Amino acid sequence: MIPTLPRALIYMTGRNCERYLRASIESVARQTHAAVHLLFVDDCSDDGTLETARALLAAHLPGRHTLVRNPQQWGKARNAHVHLRESLGRGDFVAVLDADDQLIRPAILAEMAAHYAAGYDVVWTTFETDTGHAGGSRPLDPLQPPRPQGWRTSHFFSFRAELFANVPESYLQDDAGRWIPAACDRAIALPVLDQTRRYKFMPVSALRYTTNNPNSHHNRDPKGSAFSSREQSACAEMIHAKPPLPCTRWVLGEREGGDEALFALRQQLAGELQAINRKIGTLAVPAPVAAEPRADDVWSQAAAATLAQRCPALLTLMMDGQAAPLGLRDAWRWWHWLQAEGRAPSVLEVGAGPLAAPLKAMVQALGGRFLSVSGDRGRAQALAARLAAAGLDADVQHLPLASATLAAHAGHVPDLSSLASDRAGFDLLVVCAAHAGQVPADALLTLPSAVGRLDPTGFRVCVWAPGDAPLRTRIAQTWHELAPALTYIDQAFDGQALCVHPA
Repeated sequence: MIPTLPRALIYMTGRNCERYLRASIESVARQTHAAVHLLFVDDCSDDGTLETARALLAAHLPGRHTLVRNPQQWGKARNAHVHLRESLGRGDFVAVLDADDQLIRPAILAEMAAHYAAGYDVVWTTFETDTGHAGGSRPLDPLQPPRPQGWRTSHFFSFRAELFANVPESYLQDDAGRWIPAACDRAIALPVLDQTRRYKFMPVSALRYTTNNPNSHHNRDPKGSAFSSREQSACAEMIHAKPPLPCTRWVLGEREGGDEALFALRQQLAGELQAINRKIGTLAVPAPVAAEPRADDVWSQAAAATLAQRCPALLTLMMDGQAAPLGLRDAWRWWHWLQAEGRAPSVLEVGAGPLAAPLKAMVQALGGRFLSVSGDRGRAQALAARLAAAGLDADVQHLPLASATLAAHAGHVPDLSSLASDRAGFDLLVVCAAHAGQVPADALLTLPSAVGRLDPTGFRVCVWAPGDAPLRTRIAQTWHELAPALTYIDQAFDGQALCVHPA
């Protein structure tokens, strides 16, 4: 089985936010992560917030929530010091979600959990507003202290629970010992960030930020700027000026020395590169004569630009070093093959093969669904981890191998009958012959075993078997005897695949 991911604790506070609660709480309930607990703090609302929250939590998160009601308005910082600190044992990491905002990426907590399992201490994403504007969250340089880098970790922000346990009460208070009334996200985040350099920024929009709540600080101050009131700006300045907590978790270990050496090396290399560029600039080099671009170059640039814009996760996968990158021509062919039916693709991939990760990236970018199955537990786990690290929904299942026979071939393929009943209606079946069963010839058994999971109104199949023309021919001949009404096209994808289409 795939290892259990770290538990998520959602810290949600709200005051007079009844109108936003359904969208916010239901967005947590829709998360695919199995271990989620929601701490909801009603900060002395005088509308129907408490009753609405109680009903929604009971309906959508029974046994997975804690509801607290303050007799007086405390504010987010004091609520964190008291209520969040008391609940830290309910999660391995904490994610901060205001009661008037909502999550828009159903797998984001599972994706964050995978990064915590990989050793990161702080994970955050970017966001969008309810008016359609993109958020400004950005990565931090892990080789430099966080405070001088400015406010980059806004929403959706999460951190390892044990780090908040180390935050002194004074970091949530002003210099006079009063609880910080505004910019509380920064008051929580900065002392957590101080303690570690193991950061992970996920460049995905995971949260919708509500700008029209009349109770928000920026809407109560007509002289504020953007999404900050003057009070928020003053509090933010004071929070940033606090002395940083000691860092105990460095990129290269538990001591500062390794990070210092790495930073020094980076600075040295940057200086040498600048010197080389200056020297090159002094050389009198004749300007090259511009040549007419070749048609192939123009096509490659256009195809690469389109894929990079529409499916940026492909670039992440190309550079993660986990597998040989998919060639541009193959990627372009797959991009269009997936869209050939004119609708969002629904793909069942058998084998968790080398195509699985890039295909998942494309299918997700096209708004479709993608399930990969494998009889090899280690292969399934590796694919799930790779997808999660790339910010992709990791829908991968290890299924036991089942024996099957077809046309005198006896072999083994993943037991698709063990899938849940809602895992059906796929209109595309992709088979990685090298990993579909115990031997490549077991790919012959995949279509009969998968037919009950495919769309009965029509489907397409691609058997990926580069360099094995005899196997593709054998599969085409055998399947043609079973389903002569289908069209079989060998030598697809530059002779790497057998494609099967409706007649």
